Amino acid sequence: MPRKASLANALFRPRSVAMIGASDEGRRHHAMAPLYLEKHGYKGRIIPVNPKRKKVYNHKCYANVSDAPGPIDHALVMTPARTVPAVIQDCAKAGVRVATIFSANFAEAGPDGIRLQDEMMQIAKEGNVRIVGPNCMGVYCMDPPAIISPNRIMQIPKIEKGSIGVISQSGSLTGTFVSRGQHRGLAFSKIVSIGNECDVSVPEITEIMIDDPKTKIILMFLETIRDYKAFAAAAQRAFSKNIPIVVYKIGRSEAAAEFTASHTGAIAGTDSAVDAFFKQHGIIRVRHFESLFEMTYLAMGRKPVKNKNIAVIASTGGGGGMVVDNLGVNGLSPTPLPKDAERRIFKAGGTFSNGPLIDVTLAGAYPKNVKQILQEAFNARNNGAVIMTPGSSAEFNPERTVTPLKEFLGHDKPFGAALIPEAADTARLMSSLKIPAFKSPESCADAMRGFLEWEAPRALPKRTSADLSRISKAIKRTEGSVLNEKECQRIFKMLGISQVKSVFITTASQALTKAKGIGFPLAIKVVSKDIPHKTEAGGIELQIKSLSNLEAAIKRIKRNVHRASPTAKIDGFLMQRMETGLAEILVGFRVDDIVGPTVVVSSGGIMSEIYNDAAVRLAPVTKKTALEMINEVKGLAPVRGYRGLPRGDLKAVATIIHKLSQLAFLVDTITDAEINPVIIKKQGAVAVDGLIIKTR
Repeated sequence: MPRKASLANALFRPRSVAMIGASDEGRRHHAMAPLYLEKHGYKGRIIPVNPKRKKVYNHKCYANVSDAPGPIDHALVMTPARTVPAVIQDCAKAGVRVATIFSANFAEAGPDGIRLQDEMMQIAKEGNVRIVGPNCMGVYCMDPPAIISPNRIMQIPKIEKGSIGVISQSGSLTGTFVSRGQHRGLAFSKIVSIGNECDVSVPEITEIMIDDPKTKIILMFLETIRDYKAFAAAAQRAFSKNIPIVVYKIGRSEAAAEFTASHTGAIAGTDSAVDAFFKQHGIIRVRHFESLFEMTYLAMGRKPVKNKNIAVIASTGGGGGMVVDNLGVNGLSPTPLPKDAERRIFKAGGTFSNGPLIDVTLAGAYPKNVKQILQEAFNARNNGAVIMTPGSSAEFNPERTVTPLKEFLGHDKPFGAALIPEAADTARLMSSLKIPAFKSPESCADAMRGFLEWEAPRALPKRTSADLSRISKAIKRTEGSVLNEKECQRIFKMLGISQVKSVFITTASQALTKAKGIGFPLAIKVVSKDIPHKTEAGGIELQIKSLSNLEAAIKRIKRNVHRASPTAKIDGFLMQRMETGLAEILVGFRVDDIVGPTVVVSSGGIMSEIYNDAAVRLAPVTKKTALEMINEVKGLAPVRGYRGLPRGDLKAVATIIHKLSQLAFLVDTITDAEINPVIIKKQGAVAVDGLIIKTR
């Protein structure tokens, strides 16, 4: 049997489950897990393992897993962390194929926990035991039923079978998925709490769910991405199989990133880079947890659409206004019906107010009028999606404004209803019809944004003709972890990046001799591996207009650098022609902690870190993608010709971005690179200042 199929069977269709640490005393997790497995219809063998018990409920109990009759496909481990390595050793002896570790206090608990987790994994690998977790809430399969979990939510009378797959790096949230989902009328196929993900990974579970004919969409709660290459491959395959992946990932704030590190021992990564990763690989990201559920029937069975405008139809002015407002805040465009559609509705005796909010009004909130307005909205070519926003009729008379939506099931356009009243029964009715029911204007806008920003996966471009092996060797020959600016200039030149005219000198006398070759006014800056940010150290002087000014500037720079960093070694000085242009831009390259090589573009110079105004993509990028990035940066509007201002040579800038992004093929050599600023001219663009940091 292929490895993936074997793992899938052991996880979700086990012939037998060993419950290690199970008891039948009280209502502790260890006592409830065997009951949940049996209660929800598991048909295989349940094997309690506990040396202190002869029997657990009606099942014979064994002192060790290896004492029980085989085969044993799956083991749920609920013993203290310190005992788990020995338990896994016994699982290996018994031929257990996969062990789900409920026990906590492993990598998430610090150095001692990391050592314990490493010990456990070494034993598991030697014994061919796959590990889910540790620090997880288990594995849930609804059909055929196998609820291998001690989660309290399994006290529910019945768990419905459905087509939604869930992968969560938070254990307790698996219960939240079940609870919220079933209250909404949503049902699941498989749920996996992945925990610390020390072995069985999110990409592996994703691949299994892709192959599961019962799973039509995959929802994820993530704190990190541990294997971005495998994740990207799984996401692209899911898209090709028409199985959308929708992710809610925490880590957008510093506080959340700190929590992530303490919760699972993981790195959250740079949020803008994570966004770029999801977009590149055809993954939908939502910002509200509620939107995960609402996205289910919005995205299931669909592909991305190109038209980002939305027709918002409402029978409540206030509710519709909130939806329109939130859509606008999320960068979407609520759009009126075309004029010819408006004429047809009025000619048929209908009534409504046309605009960004297509207001049915109280007088028009009757089925015939609503159906015609909906029909015109679905037929219109000026929108790509339709939202119905009913008022009180949603709760008491859904046939007036909500159930007419069922006539559009199967339509190419995504659609749903923002239920401003509570209307829980109507929400469940809509779920039974597979129509999205949004619980708030905020989650509606977030879900629509996530869907309409969704794009098909895009392959990263191949390497250019630049001699990257020669560049790699040149970087490796430099001393230390940071290249000085002279060394950076050499690397940028090898990449084919246009640079300002420069001369490297080591003494003031050399500077005076070579200054005429540069021409006044000029700039001079310190060259030192120990001074990556020259401005803060007083290591740069601008607009030098004479030899006497130049000599004095060199003295001041030496004095400033010594004061700022007494141990810094000064390698020399770089004299540069003072360049002027229309704007400054920062172009950076970074190997992100969790998604790999990225490239960033933002307003340049000393202001680049003040404004949160940047475009980020996975690296490398094409010149076309580089132009898209330039167009995203608000601070670069002037050089895009805003209000008649002179237009900069954006193609030249895109070329620099594209060439710097080729460092993505040298991740074994370099972790960070930056050109700040690149000066944009009417014709051309030049790099002025650079930084490169080597892989440690």
